[in-house]
Amino acid sequence: MNNILLICPDAPEKLIALTPALSILKRNFPRAKISVISPQPWFLKNNSAVFSSMPLPRFHKLRRLLKEEKYDLLILTKPSFKYALAAFLAGVKKRIMPHNFYTSFLADTPVRTEAGQSAEKFFISLLKPLFVYLFPAERKIFVGKREEEQAAEILKRAGLEAKDKFICIFPGAKRAHLNCGKEFYAKLNDKIALKHKNLKILLLTNGKEDIHTANEIFWRCIKKPAIIRKVPDLDVLSAVIARSQGVIGGCSLPAHIAAALGKKSIVFAPLKAEVFLDIPPASAIIKPKPQPCEGNCLKTCRACCLKSITLTQTYEVFDKIFTQKNSPKKGIFNEERTFSLFNN
Repeated sequence: MNNILLICPDAPEKLIALTPALSILKRNFPRAKISVISPQPWFLKNNSAVFSSMPLPRFHKLRRLLKEEKYDLLILTKPSFKYALAAFLAGVKKRIMPHNFYTSFLADTPVRTEAGQSAEKFFISLLKPLFVYLFPAERKIFVGKREEEQAAEILKRAGLEAKDKFICIFPGAKRAHLNCGKEFYAKLNDKIALKHKNLKILLLTNGKEDIHTANEIFWRCIKKPAIIRKVPDLDVLSAVIARSQGVIGGCSLPAHIAAALGKKSIVFAPLKAEVFLDIPPASAIIKPKPQPCEGNCLKTCRACCLKSITLTQTYEVFDKIFTQKNSPKKGIFNEERTFSLFNN
């Protein structure tokens, strides 16, 4: 196979989870040109396994592209009748797609996947019909030089110099039940600033809804952190995280970016997050104290389980992850790198 196209019409978190499958595909077909079409093409533009990364086109433009480029293989990562029909009409020889009532008859090879799989394992399972050699691969994203320069300017305006060591705090989710609370983040900032004067704090925002939350946290802090009030582009956001020591916040896009960049991170995960959310392999995942849970982590949940996470618990994890040079004591972290004071 000389010309391969992957269409991934998913959120940025899923696109990061696609990178291990791309590494496996490139290792098995080293001479093939692997192209990716996605809503956030910049995530993969610096990836050595990817020949070209393009934005999602309209139906007729995609059909024309598929005919002109003459792709040998098309992998659709999410059931979509529109993209499946475009590939069928363009005459792509091999079309691999997840099994679905509306798209399976348009696929050359529909793939049945297991329920409850993580996004990473799901994408790798789509490669099995190719009889490829599977091996352990990590999520990776790469930051370009242009993005690094833009990130340096933003950090300078926020009051952070190139020599400064800083940690990003991302208050996170839009929904209240996925937050630890504004007062919690303000107290965490003050405690870190008081005990670690060589470390600075940067409040991150990833959407217009987050700006108001970040502003409230900023004014509640005694020791004022640096803050980025203007929402940066996602490529610049990755460059900012790459310059930092790591990220503290909810299970959201900055945590996924930090994990893909190999940065340390502390992620606050709801009780049912394993079922509803794709948690990245972070340095530590703090779970709340067990309590009755509705399990509606992606919807409105009255339990607000993250409110039970204490400042003492979080700071102890922070001290072990970010500041201590010695390896953590045995028995604190399990195989999943999950930490909880309630079980010790």
